[in-house]
Amino acid sequence: MMKGDSFEAAFERVRELTQEFNANKNFYLSPEYQESEVRKDFIDKFFIALGWDVNHETQKNPFQQEVKVERGVTTGPSQRRADYAFYIAPNFRDPCLFAEAKKPFGDIVTADNCFQTVRYGWNANMPIAILTNFEQFIVLDCRYKPDIETAALQIIQKYHYSQYHDSEKFAEIFYLFSRDAVAASSLKKYAETLPKRRGKAVQKGLFKGGWQPVDESFLEELDSYRAALARNFKNCNPKLDAEMLTEVTQRTIDRLVFLRFLEDKLIETKNHVAEFGDKGSPWIEFIALCRRLDNVYNGIVFRKHDILDLPTFKVDETQFANLCEDLAHINSPYDFNFIPIHILGSIYERFLGKVIVVTDKEAQVEPKQEVRKAGGIYYTPDYIVRYIVDSTVGKLIDGKTPAQISKMRFADIACGSGSFLLGIYDLLLRYHRYWYNANPKKAQRAGCVKRDDGYWHLSLKQRRTILLTNIYGVDIDHQAVEVAQLSLYLKLLEEETTASARQHQLEFRETLLPPLDKNIVCGNSLIEKDILSGQLFPSIEERKLNPMDFEDRFPDIMRRGGFDAIVGNPPYITYSLGRGRQKHLNAEVSYIASHYEQSSEYKMNSFAIFFDRAVSLCQTRGLVGYIVPGTILINQALTKIRTHLLANNHLQRIVSLKYRVFPGSEMGDTAILFVEKAHKRNYLVDLHQYHSEVWEKDHSIDQVSSETILALPEARIYLHATDYDILRIGDKAGILRLGDIAEFYNGIKTGNNKRFLSESKISVKWQPVIRGRDFERYGAAKPSYFVYFEPKELWSNTDETKLRTRGKVIIRQTSDRLCATLDPVGYLCLDTVHIIYRATLDQRFLLGLINSKFLNHFHSCLVPEFGKAFAEVKIANLQKLPVPEVKLSEAADRVRYDQLIRLVEQLLSAKKSWEGAKLDRDKYYYESKCAALDRQIDKLVYELYGLSEEEIKVVEDEM
Repeated sequence: MMKGDSFEAAFERVRELTQEFNANKNFYLSPEYQESEVRKDFIDKFFIALGWDVNHETQKNPFQQEVKVERGVTTGPSQRRADYAFYIAPNFRDPCLFAEAKKPFGDIVTADNCFQTVRYGWNANMPIAILTNFEQFIVLDCRYKPDIETAALQIIQKYHYSQYHDSEKFAEIFYLFSRDAVAASSLKKYAETLPKRRGKAVQKGLFKGGWQPVDESFLEELDSYRAALARNFKNCNPKLDAEMLTEVTQRTIDRLVFLRFLEDKLIETKNHVAEFGDKGSPWIEFIALCRRLDNVYNGIVFRKHDILDLPTFKVDETQFANLCEDLAHINSPYDFNFIPIHILGSIYERFLGKVIVVTDKEAQVEPKQEVRKAGGIYYTPDYIVRYIVDSTVGKLIDGKTPAQISKMRFADIACGSGSFLLGIYDLLLRYHRYWYNANPKKAQRAGCVKRDDGYWHLSLKQRRTILLTNIYGVDIDHQAVEVAQLSLYLKLLEEETTASARQHQLEFRETLLPPLDKNIVCGNSLIEKDILSGQLFPSIEERKLNPMDFEDRFPDIMRRGGFDAIVGNPPYITYSLGRGRQKHLNAEVSYIASHYEQSSEYKMNSFAIFFDRAVSLCQTRGLVGYIVPGTILINQALTKIRTHLLANNHLQRIVSLKYRVFPGSEMGDTAILFVEKAHKRNYLVDLHQYHSEVWEKDHSIDQVSSETILALPEARIYLHATDYDILRIGDKAGILRLGDIAEFYNGIKTGNNKRFLSESKISVKWQPVIRGRDFERYGAAKPSYFVYFEPKELWSNTDETKLRTRGKVIIRQTSDRLCATLDPVGYLCLDTVHIIYRATLDQRFLLGLINSKFLNHFHSCLVPEFGKAFAEVKIANLQKLPVPEVKLSEAADRVRYDQLIRLVEQLLSAKKSWEGAKLDRDKYYYESKCAALDRQIDKLVYELYGLSEEEIKVVEDEM
């Protein structure tokens, strides 16, 4: 490993520190030498040597400092803050590393110390954390759920201060924990090399918590709490129906989680959850505390509930006490001082995907019907939320004063658990803090508070005002609305202490939490109450539809013209209308089809309708930022919404995400679209593209005019301006369509009737048959199945002559790219294979074109299928592929034509040799030869189509 100047300087400085420590080690290792002293004398300087600005000599802004040092010590071993929290700009919200400091006296490798350190890191989703007293430098694995009995087994590395003199040993520390190394993702890369615990250690019960991130672990805990409480409440209160049971169970869990948050944040100094039952009944004490806290906090969490808080509501005291004991800070691995609030939101989002179902005798938890249909709930990653919020709300508030911002209104009209609302709130809080510290004379007059760090901070009253003034949300699910309010309350109190909370109450004589029932409301954002006109809906159906008028719920906002920005991740549901608009549609679908004609066609996609609705709810020059399926860019059924956004509004920017943003979902590509409600003509649309969640550099940044897009059939949107030139190649003189020169046929359709297929030849009527999976590009077709083939009896509609054509091009149907080869034998084919049985040009020439990078790219522009689980190549799209007109009477055309055929022949032969090779040496040789021939074919194809260097570059980058 190369060691540069920064390493040498750090190594020399740390050597000096070790010499100082060693010279007086008897004193430093004595009980008299305290933690605060070793931090000042050695640990601070150690991290400074690693390049961290511990003393904030250059990073003066308190909100943009990469090292946060906790100087004070609070009581309670599980309720401290980590001594050092490290961040990497520009993300000053999420720490990337914690270090816990101890005094040098005694061995720091204790169960308590290791558990405490691992608990910090695990709750913050960090892979590793540091425990140090300078004498020892301990690296701990934080990927496992903390357990005090096994925490010491999670030590990965131990360094003694005497090893700091060793250049190689210190290099291990430096190239993992120095500031520049961490900025270069050293921690993430290191964590990827760490093995998961397996074998005897797991079998013996070590690492009890198991391999599980904090969000998945806490979600399991919440699910178990919900199931236990639901059974408890149902058994003791048999008359509770499913809705009642769902609500009282949700409210109980919300109260317990909120209490733990208050305890871990030290806003509440008593450990209430751990003490329920100490004086008698745990349930009575819990309800009594909720009644008292309602006077302190207000808000939906502790508000008196007409069922839950009645004296007649019964519970199994023992079961409730056991649940509280599990959740109490003494036993729980969860520390809400470290779990980021947006992570709590992601947990709750998935938690809301289940509902309590009751029978006469029992209660059980099941996925909601709509969640089952959608294949699960997929929470929007925080970096996506921040990007959308920064690009809309951030853009609108930039350069404005707090007074100007107070007149602005921002919303998510399908808010779920409130992730985007949290993103908006976080941005507004940070912006106001920066602004007041840049304008200190106005900070005090505005009510800001100056803290010990010498900087101005927003008071609780200011944070309340921002929340009530700027942030609005709607969701059709009442549980989601409750959780969204809870999440915003947690964010509101994030920086509070016992003293500041009490001071607010004394000064303003009001509860800490403002009512949010006018800001975050339950209703259907797509359906207004005019759906009830002339119809008498049964109350159950009406409640399910939950129609809502924005003018009624947000009258002031709608009178002023609407919201300034709407952001979010709208639901993805498809409603089929039929090509001719079915006459018999249910009330909801019929209403949406008639009210959102600019976004609904023969198929209605809810995300397209939400886009339409969001734009309509914004005032002029308002912004909408949504993440939606990537199909919005090209799908035929979404032509209307594309046209509406392009022609009637200002589609500012498109960000295509060519990777799975939502792992585990069936959704492939996604796209983020930013739209301004403004009528513009022939403007430029910014095009961006990313292939992984590492966004340091765009894969492509381009621009295309709105008129260019609208001029294309179906207004399809491509991510390179050059793609529009490529697509127009088919319209050039001298270019034909493959369907004009080649005749296609599809293979035998057996349907789901497996009795016509066999792995063995049963009789002479069973013929070998090619399936799509039986060949690769240029590879030999090798049938592995037999089909019962008697044309006169069963396959009267099948043309055997076409099927048995020798030398035909066969193309795989199920594939995310074009995959073709030649069939020199004349095998039968199933319908998973498309056949070109006759053409005016040589089949080998067509094979080279079809397998080329260029036609693959052209096809992907027509039908983007790359990466899809059930991608499909259709004959209709193959027929649209452009083919250069070849005039064999002209020498230049004849030379290129013959040359391509020769290259294809060589590639078919090389592929056959590769498939038959036994030795690795031979396989490597033929593999290299195939790749070289493939490149030569691509180069020749570029010449045949007359592609420019820019067009070739786009094709090469994409393929």
